[in-house]
Amino acid sequence: MQSPYYEIHIVEHLASIWRNFMQNGMVLEYNQAETRKNQRMKEMLNWLHMHYAEKIKLEDIAKAGNLSRSETCRYFKQILNTSPMQYVIDYRIKQSLVLLHDPESSVTDVGYRVGFNSTSYFIDKFRDAMNMTPLTYKNQVPRQKDISP
Repeated sequence: MQSPYYEIHIVEHLASIWRNFMQNGMVLEYNQAETRKNQRMKEMLNWLHMHYAEKIKLEDIAKAGNLSRSETCRYFKQILNTSPMQYVIDYRIKQSLVLLHDPESSVTDVGYRVGFNSTSYFIDKFRDAMNMTPLTYKNQVPRQKDISP
């Protein structure tokens, strides 16, 4: 039969484990600067994910993280190993993959809906990322009506 206080016993054991860690040299460190850096990056990415279809400038991204433009570039390079604007392009391409499944949408329409202001630029960036054109991708993906019974 389980003790009515088993949850308290578990907490006691966990506290004992933590005490042993600390007594044996495990350093519990809270790096406030790193936490703030991660929070700013999260704020910038959240902003980008909400506004990716709009015209985006580096200043907009920097403002979302309350950083300078150069610091924003450093954050992206350090944390994501890419530039802010390349991240935007990659994210737009990723979003376009879903839209290209729609048989009613054209490549031009999809490009504009994800934030590219030129069809040829969309096609070039899509080709760079996916090693095929958006039209080739669109023709290769199974359509919903082809899948359904």
